[in-house]
This record gives sequence, C-alpha cells and structure tokens, in this order.
Amino acid sequence: MKLLAFVTMAGALAAQVPTPGPGWFSDREYENLRLRFEYKLAQWAEAAIVLRTPKSGRPVQQGVSITLAHDFHKKIGTYTTGAVSGLKGPLRLLPESYGVWHSVEIVLEDRHLTVKHDGELIQDAALPEQKLGKGFLHFPDLKHRYEIRNLTATAARDHGNYVDAWQPWSLRGAGTWQSAANSATGADGNGILYGAPKLKDFLFSTEVKATNFANGGVFFRGAPSEKLPRGFEVQIYSPLDSVFPTGSIYGIARSSIATDTENRWFYLQVLVRGRSCRVWVDGVQVAESDALPEGLNEGQIGLQIHMEKTSVEWKNLRALKLE
Repeated sequence: MKLLAFVTMAGALAAQVPTPGPGWFSDREYENLRLRFEYKLAQWAEAAIVLRTPKSGRPVQQGVSITLAHDFHKKIGTYTTGAVSGLKGPLRLLPESYGVWHSVEIVLEDRHLTVKHDGELIQDAALPEQKLGKGFLHFPDLKHRYEIRNLTATAARDHGNYVDAWQPWSLRGAGTWQSAANSATGADGNGILYGAPKLKDFLFSTEVKATNFANGGVFFRGAPSEKLPRGFEVQIYSPLDSVFPTGSIYGIARSSIATDTENRWFYLQVLVRGRSCRVWVDGVQVAESDALPEGLNEGQIGLQIHMEKTSVEWKNLRALKLE
C-alpha cells in the first residue's frame, strides 16, 4: 500500500485525488501489523494515525490513536507526539517541529504497541482490553495541513477468534426484520432477533443507527426460546435524560452518555467477562457493572426493537471471543 501525498486543505482530505469526508481510511482492516510512513506538519498543524477503528463514530477516541503534534506546548501529556491519544504519554517530549519530514514505525501485536519516531523508541504501551480487535487505518482531518508519504502496512498474525457471521438468525417475538450475515434492521414491533452461536466472555462491537427515538437494545447471553431467559440488555434509546439512555446496562447501571445518538451511526462496544460488563459509545465508556445476573453464563446475542413506527439498524456485528 503506497500513499504519495496526503494533505488537509479547506476541510477536505486528498490522497493524490481530493476526497470528501472526515479523513482517509485504508481499504481493508488490520489487527496486528507493522506500519511505516513519513509525515510533515504545516505550522500549528496537528495530526494523528488511528489503528483498529471503524469508519463510524469518533475514530480518534475509539481506535488506537497515536498523536503527531507540533509540540509547541513544551509539556508532555497524552496528546503530545507519540502519545496513545488520551491514554498514555510518550516516553519523552520531542522538540517542537513543523515543515520537516519525520519517519514513524509502529508495531501493534494484540495489546502491545511500540512507536519509533525518527528511529527512536518513544512509545511502549500495554493497551486496554477494549482496544483489541481489528479495524481500519485512519488519518483524521484536523483542519490543518499535513502530508503523509511512503506509507506501507504489513499485516501480521491475526487473533482469528472472531464471530462475524451470525446466521441462522432466530426471532423471539415480532417486528419487521431484514438480516444478512453480519447486519440487521428491526422496525415496527416488539421482538428480539438472536444470532448464532452461544458466547460466554467476549468483546462485542457494532455500528448502530436508530431513528424516531426508537427503543431498542442488544441482549447478551440470551436465547430465542420463550422458555429460556432473554439475557441482559444494553439499551439503545437516544433521549439523554431518559431513565436508561443509550449504553445503559438495562435495570443495572445507567449510562453516563452526554452525546445525542439520534438518527446517526455510532459505535457500540460491550466487554463481558464473568459477571462484569463495560460499555463504550464512540470510544467513551458510559456504563459498567460487576453484578450481572447470576446464572447467565453464556448465550446468544440478540438485537431488539421495542416500539412501533421506529427502526434500529446494526451493521458490522462482531464478537471477539476472550479466553
């Protein structure tokens, strides 16, 4: 993969040919990889490279983001060059710089990340568990010009323990449903569509869009049979001041979400281990509990619509089984 020039100008990103949108994304997903490129900042410009992100939501928050900044602030932090953005500062502060080409080499293997800048190791981090998985490479548009050249990405061993095909689907209840291997839409009714197989501990992710203030959710460790438990639910409901807004572990932990999710795609992640559950929306943790219902040790994942004249869409449904 080669990229000769990459700039931001007038809010548009160009990779040889101008393209609209929030930035440049790779044409395939990566999990573990070795990445090399060179970058040059205009004066006052800031940049980043994001790994393992979906194309929806807030990539810098939800993926593995490495900051590339001018560093005029002369203070080390979690948004200086080499930082894992918002999580961990670099090993040392680099001199302020713009108008100069710098080389970057990144190695990402499971939760271990290293970053070299001009041949010097400036980051060695153990990533949190929700940063596992695979996703796209992304250079965001931060509204100031920067250039990228000589970009090469070499994929390494993938984890491989994924569920991203959920057929056959099984419906509990009603509603109007359309489904494919890893996407579904539910509308106008009350029902839960369960996908195979049964899962115990996992990191689940999906991109979600709900319209007309839909009441829906995602159920975990449940079953389509009316004789068995539905599982526990992570809520999808956009009114921020509702009893259980989007991201809540329904009936257990209220979401702290502060951004409106109505009628837009957002990125939902749910980490389940034993009786513990943590929930992120667009990369921000909004709910957690260590008191999941007893007896729900494993089960299927279900998608819920729970209201007339509304719809919920899910795409890129994926679960990474955790050992």
